[in-house]
Amino acid sequence: MKIDLSEIKQVVCISLMFSILFTSTSLFAQSSKRDGAKIIGYVKDADGNAVPSATVYVLNTRYSTQVDKDGHYVLMVASGEYEVMSSAVGFIAQKKKVSIGRNETKHHQFVLKVDPNTAIEQVVVSGKSAIQEVRETPYNVAVLDATKFHNSSMELSDLLNRASGVKIRQSGGLGSATSVNLNGFSGRHVKVFIDGVPMQGMGSAFQLNNIPVNLAERIEIYKGVVPIELGSDALGGAINIITNKRNKSYADVSYSYGSFNTHKTNINVGYAAKNGFTVQLNAFQNYSDNNYRVYTQIKDFKTSNFTMDSVWTRAFHNKYHNETAILKTGFVNTSWADQFLIGVTLGKEYSDIQNANTMKIVYGEKSRNGNTVMPSLTYSKRGLLTEGLDVILTANYNHNYNQNIDTASREYNWLGEYRETKNVGEGSRSLAKFYNDNAVASLNVIYKINNQHSFSFNDNWSTYERKNADNVAIKDEYSKPEDKANNYKNVAGLSYKFNYNKRWVSTVFGKHYKQKTSGVVNAGESESFPTWKRVTAEASAFGYGVATTYFWKDFQYKVSYEKALRMPSDSEILGDALLERANAELRPERSNGVNIGASYQKDFNENHAVYIDASGLYRDVQDFIRRTIVQRTGEAQNVNHGKVQNLGLNFEGRYYYKRFLSVGGTLTYQSLINKELYTNYGDKQLSATYNDRVPNQPYLYGNGEIEMRFQGIQEPTDLLTIGYNLNYVHSFYREWPSLGDVNTKHTIDGQLSHDFTASYAMKNGRYNIALEARNLSDQRLYDNYSLQKPGRSFGVKLRYFFM
Repeated sequence: MKIDLSEIKQVVCISLMFSILFTSTSLFAQSSKRDGAKIIGYVKDADGNAVPSATVYVLNTRYSTQVDKDGHYVLMVASGEYEVMSSAVGFIAQKKKVSIGRNETKHHQFVLKVDPNTAIEQVVVSGKSAIQEVRETPYNVAVLDATKFHNSSMELSDLLNRASGVKIRQSGGLGSATSVNLNGFSGRHVKVFIDGVPMQGMGSAFQLNNIPVNLAERIEIYKGVVPIELGSDALGGAINIITNKRNKSYADVSYSYGSFNTHKTNINVGYAAKNGFTVQLNAFQNYSDNNYRVYTQIKDFKTSNFTMDSVWTRAFHNKYHNETAILKTGFVNTSWADQFLIGVTLGKEYSDIQNANTMKIVYGEKSRNGNTVMPSLTYSKRGLLTEGLDVILTANYNHNYNQNIDTASREYNWLGEYRETKNVGEGSRSLAKFYNDNAVASLNVIYKINNQHSFSFNDNWSTYERKNADNVAIKDEYSKPEDKANNYKNVAGLSYKFNYNKRWVSTVFGKHYKQKTSGVVNAGESESFPTWKRVTAEASAFGYGVATTYFWKDFQYKVSYEKALRMPSDSEILGDALLERANAELRPERSNGVNIGASYQKDFNENHAVYIDASGLYRDVQDFIRRTIVQRTGEAQNVNHGKVQNLGLNFEGRYYYKRFLSVGGTLTYQSLINKELYTNYGDKQLSATYNDRVPNQPYLYGNGEIEMRFQGIQEPTDLLTIGYNLNYVHSFYREWPSLGDVNTKHTIDGQLSHDFTASYAMKNGRYNIALEARNLSDQRLYDNYSLQKPGRSFGVKLRYFFM
């Protein structure tokens, strides 16, 4: 019997709707005794930060509630006169008198002051409130507190590099291509979100490699199983960047200057009225010559051979700049919406292309540019229509324009020398202009029956289309003027969560995946000289999983399992018409994975605290999508490799002494092994690379951190922070270990680098100055296929912050 997946999906949705309707009616009948009166608001500290551990309750009654992670609360009561109180550990409780009538909604904000009896010599763990929030989830997730790095000139990619299990791989300096390696999976295996909205398709002017860290409040890193609220088909995990959501007027303005003529500017301002109206603007700019030194072989045009030994020279065609502005306006904390924001993101980018995906292929005139226009909508409401029903809706439409310029009849080497050629174009000739249209919509419905039981439903829909914008200009040989490529994807999920007294928390979930793609594929036998044809492909499947966690004293234990499907991404299927080739016949990756973990958190006394986390994963993957390099052209392409197995181990440990000192580090081991027994030629020939570690993947790396804080050097509120960070990556093979002679195998050597930072905050953080030294020992650092990254660099940042 043939099963219609679309009908099953409709049945699941209808069943969910009836379930919500039934339980909503039941709860409405129960809550009617409270005659519709509601008290809502938020609980924050004197600095405007949320107090996520706070409780709001009515004296001499059973009415009480916990605030959410952003400090908001909703308290359902009967009409009458009450004394409402908010309290939290380490703060002085605050009490307010409230008179409320039938069906009336009252707004009350609590601003809690720190209790001086507990604040003296208190151990302060940066991000500890986020860790406490994470402990309520059964997923293997880590949280980075971005606010402590707002005085630095980091991009988000730099901060992510400090998390356990994460390795950010860049192809060069500022603005260069960036991919995330998480627990052995890299690139598009790992999905990246901003406030739950996929970054895929947002345009190159708004990506991890150019977004300043000041945009984020924290970063959630899910290793392995991902909650359905993110609507993800990720295989290796997901990263969710939570932006600042200040509900008051503020200004955060900074400028930094650094080596290689690097300039960065960030303007982050907002206005909030008493009636909830708000306007927010975040604008940032990045510029760099990226003229750092490189150590590489030089091609001699007289002999057409490369030098035997590498020499030092400088990147000479590597400029990058981007300008991006995000404007949002709407209402927050009203009776009809917790958040209703309409926004638009405008971005512009230009980049010289210095080299291909290998260092030997050098360009002197190739470049790309583009711009982005992206309107967006965000709506969220807790307790919509009935208590316990939360709805979050996000949508955006991104229209971006890109042009690839490659018309020079020249061949360059790393000295900037060139010779004339008969061909037009250093790679493949192009003046191609493309319009990329990407639309994403996500609906989250969360229904909390009571403190123990809740349901969640998510539907994430996205579509992508690329078409030529100029039918007259020169097109590259891989995109004909009449060609158009598109990709449609939908991921729907349903989950049930059981919380037993916050000691045992479990979630079971199911997902349905669907994708339809139209594009080109190489129909020939040669990678170097492809023959292209147009194809259309469809795929759909179901996935499911379970995640559970248990708390015992100061320990937490986690176990999760998932049968997952990872659809090929837009760039993997359609390429980028520059250095990434298209392959519309890519099949989805299918996997079964298990994650286990344990953590220990202990405040021994007022002076000492520790946090230790260890986790492991095993994942079996079919039709693994592997990125390879065409050596003749330096282009990358994605192919279905076959079967691989992944085993990973992560460790993180941190120690805190008062407010003064924090010491910590992470260590990651991941082994992605080829389990495809036969070659892909169909002749049952045994593969020479069976049981080999997949090449060009770092498998052992870690970092260490030390931070010292000196309070009140000149004024009581002044703060001097000094930090040191060490990064280590063990050597790994560029190609399959079993192929080639032992003396000629290409490896990427082990790397050890050191970063120092110092920042001084004055007037309670209003005026800030920071100094940075990265890669202080000037080590040669490499990532993908030995693409060299910048050496030693210095920078200074000035920042003004007011709220």
